[in-house]
Amino acid sequence: MFVLTRLSDVIPVAPSLFDADYTQVLIEEIDRKYANKVIADVGLCVTLYDFVRIGDAFVHPSDGTSHSHVEFRMIVFRPFVGEVLKGRIVGCTDEHIRVSMDFVQDIIIPSYALQTPSYYDTAEKLWVWKYSDGQEKFYMDLHEEIRFRVTNINFTRVTKTAKDLSDNDPTPSAIHILGSIDEDGLGLSSWWTS
Repeated sequence: MFVLTRLSDVIPVAPSLFDADYTQVLIEEIDRKYANKVIADVGLCVTLYDFVRIGDAFVHPSDGTSHSHVEFRMIVFRPFVGEVLKGRIVGCTDEHIRVSMDFVQDIIIPSYALQTPSYYDTAEKLWVWKYSDGQEKFYMDLHEEIRFRVTNINFTRVTKTAKDLSDNDPTPSAIHILGSIDEDGLGLSSWWTS
């Protein structure tokens, strides 16, 4: 779920910060730039883990800012396909269940990947799993904890100047996770506790 990823970047440090501890300033600048951001095909950056190498600082005469080439390792959230994760159900439609892990909102469990047989209850606006005897029904209520297996991860490149979107269009998420609960032990945690 969490991996260490090696990155390198040129980190600018403003002249007003020259009197502070340089390593601490670099940590803060890297966290400001990368923390809680998705890097395509890498994952969601959480925080700086450590430095591999800090290069010399070069000052550009035009603005006085120092620039250091830094190699570092970040803690990154990137689940692997087949991994079992926990989240909470935040929405249901007749096509899918939407799950949140607090820091990742775009987790989709499509209708074809639900426990078999399941159906969408239009009155309750919830998915229901009919257990094998056909008598018991297990509702997939909102805000319930759910375990799912990751089946696919997609990254979307989102630009800051998305001119093709109108003001009413939501900004697309940079990471989409597809999951499945069509196995024993997966689905609502309450189903499997006695």
